[in-house]
Amino acid sequence: MSSRSKMITCLLASALAVTGSPVVASPASAAEPSQVDLHLEAATKDALGAQELVDTYRKYSCFEVEDPAVRDEYRAGKGVRVPLTQVFDDLWYIGDEYVGQYILKTANGGFALLDTLNNSSEVMTYTLPALKSLGMGPQHPLEGAFLSHGHEDHDGGAAQLRAVFGPDLPIYLGSADATGKTYAPKLIDSANPQPQTVTIGGSTIVAQSVPGHTPGSLVALIPVHQNGARQLMLLNGRAGIPDTVEGSRQYLEGTERAYRLAQEHGATGTIHTHPLSDGSTGHMNAIRDAGTRDPNPFVMGTEKTLRAAAIWRECAAARAAQVDPAATIPVWRTTATEILDARPFTTRLSARVSSGWGTSAGQSVTFDVNGAGGCTAVTDESGIAWCESAVPLLPKQTLSATFDGNRTAEYMNLPSVGSDRVPAPRGDAG
Repeated sequence: MSSRSKMITCLLASALAVTGSPVVASPASAAEPSQVDLHLEAATKDALGAQELVDTYRKYSCFEVEDPAVRDEYRAGKGVRVPLTQVFDDLWYIGDEYVGQYILKTANGGFALLDTLNNSSEVMTYTLPALKSLGMGPQHPLEGAFLSHGHEDHDGGAAQLRAVFGPDLPIYLGSADATGKTYAPKLIDSANPQPQTVTIGGSTIVAQSVPGHTPGSLVALIPVHQNGARQLMLLNGRAGIPDTVEGSRQYLEGTERAYRLAQEHGATGTIHTHPLSDGSTGHMNAIRDAGTRDPNPFVMGTEKTLRAAAIWRECAAARAAQVDPAATIPVWRTTATEILDARPFTTRLSARVSSGWGTSAGQSVTFDVNGAGGCTAVTDESGIAWCESAVPLLPKQTLSATFDGNRTAEYMNLPSVGSDRVPAPRGDAG
């Protein structure tokens, strides 16, 4: 890990420490927005103007706080079958509009399941026909299953899988959800706060324990490919939030762990087995309607994926503040770092740092040219930082600017990176 990545990780870890121990405060005065309102506002502003993030991540994660009727929209998808849909070169969805599973083609050429649907019947009517249509057989076997948590709509088919494929099929589950499970899951340590790896058929899944929704809940990074290029999808970053103080705080910490996991590994999008949760339903409809996955709507890039994860966190913070009105929870603010001028043969490097709260003054920005270093500057009142490079920019070089973030007692500005490719001089066709 680079020194800059370590710095960012430390900043995020310090935020976890803050939210892990709520600060008891006096109730807000009538003139001040409540903690709940502050976090709901942040959940909108953290989209940085991307309406599709507001319409999906925010709507379907904050509803428990501001509009419980949205739950009916989830439930309306029960029994509305979604045909087997290819979402990446090596990933398919099967199930209904309420809950489903993903089928991953592994590095070894076999298959792995992400969740196992509701019950034995769905395994026989959804899972097995889908696997067979994709070529499952002696040369391409089912090699395992990964369960996001132990609720029946996610692991209800596991016992039938065991009956069909036998005791050697690995079925992974968070250890804190294993009590009473008859399908003998392989356990992922729920007490371990660090990411853990699971390998199925040569494909490595990075799992992160996130107690809250259930004691053994997991989020995970799933390696997939789009036109042969590797992408990393964050699986099931959102879930139902408990209505107790302890449960809501655990869930909040879990969203922060998920953000940190996505940041450290460079996740480029999300998938969800409740596909309404993150826009997966709309993405699949778009793929089927267009008859193509190019461009793939699931691929958002790391910066936008982190905005989505921050929205999940702010919805969780709003819920925790609603359950415990005496708690003060710092707001997470996503930022954008934008390269302003990447002209060839200039030595002046400049970038602007901003957020949904405006520009960020007095913040350090580090520039880098083609991974070989550059210079460091501090933003002025308009959020712009600039400095002089020791050597001029050359055409086709990559210029990046990194804001490492900062925090106060009330909020944390999250890190961001901007980059641009130095263009060729005008008239140069090369």
